[in-house]
Amino acid sequence: MALAVDIPLRAPAPTPRPAVPRMRRRLGVLAIIASASAMGLAGVFGRLASPPGAVIGETLTLGRMAVGALGMVVILAAGRRLSVLRRTRVSRSVVLGGVFLGLSLATYLSATVLTVLSRAVALHYLGPVIATVLARVILKERARGVELASLGLSFAGMMLATGLVDTPAVPTGDQLLGDVLAAVSGVLYGAALLCYRYRADMPADVRNFWNFTFGALGAAGMVAVTRPDMSGMTVENWVWAAVFFVVCGFLALGLLVVAGMHLRSVELSALSYWEVVVAMLLGAAVYAEAVSPLAWVGAGLIVVAMVVALGRRRPVGTGAAPSGARGDRPAEVETA
Repeated sequence: MALAVDIPLRAPAPTPRPAVPRMRRRLGVLAIIASASAMGLAGVFGRLASPPGAVIGETLTLGRMAVGALGMVVILAAGRRLSVLRRTRVSRSVVLGGVFLGLSLATYLSATVLTVLSRAVALHYLGPVIATVLARVILKERARGVELASLGLSFAGMMLATGLVDTPAVPTGDQLLGDVLAAVSGVLYGAALLCYRYRADMPADVRNFWNFTFGALGAAGMVAVTRPDMSGMTVENWVWAAVFFVVCGFLALGLLVVAGMHLRSVELSALSYWEVVVAMLLGAAVYAEAVSPLAWVGAGLIVVAMVVALGRRRPVGTGAAPSGARGDRPAEVETA
């Protein structure tokens, strides 16, 4: 009887793991500083683009989002990457990130017309703090003592720079509505920043296109509800609106997404307060707005907080965003 010869079985080849994108901290830092600087121009350009007494924040936000989406289409087409756009799967975090940002900016711009500017800025900038808390609860990101101190200094500096400590009056009427809208914008902004910590596998140009697209849809919904009056728009208003769309939309918000993909929430939050310093300096230079000694102290605190945040190196392997939505993947951290 012939004996069967055992043939050694080959172990099945392991399925190769897809390459995990690395978080490039230096790129994230440069992106958030440039984004915050461009966002600081929003107050000046928004005023120049708005007719006297008009509340058109929703329309301006729709325009900046739409121009951003069109700009990304041009960039993708020029780089022959439209096929990448078609192949990339869109997940909930991508959709929600765009919608949250569109609604946040629309409510914020409307709030600046209805309430004291310092209140609107302060309540809107609750967003980075909310994002840090949510990142700790949902993403399990651990913030070190120095990082929390940096964020605390930034927030305290913002409170002083915006003059909120000098205006403790209880709001009423339109001012109360403006405060509510500003607070809502802060919550939505924090939720948007959190969403940018997901889907690190998605290319930045593709992510930007979808962020602008869904942001435009969110802003369009507000325009449909509020129906802002655009009859007072002049040619000069439209020219400044176009500048606003490109600088504060395409450039600022596009770089914000890039920063969110390469920085942890606590770092992104601390550095984003640079926008407050830029807005304060522009207000003094363009509109001769008085800057109090406390405001200068607040601006100094924000700068000190940025230096603290920039001076600390992150250990490799920290700060990756876990997969919260289906298909989301974490990113490996690359130190500066």
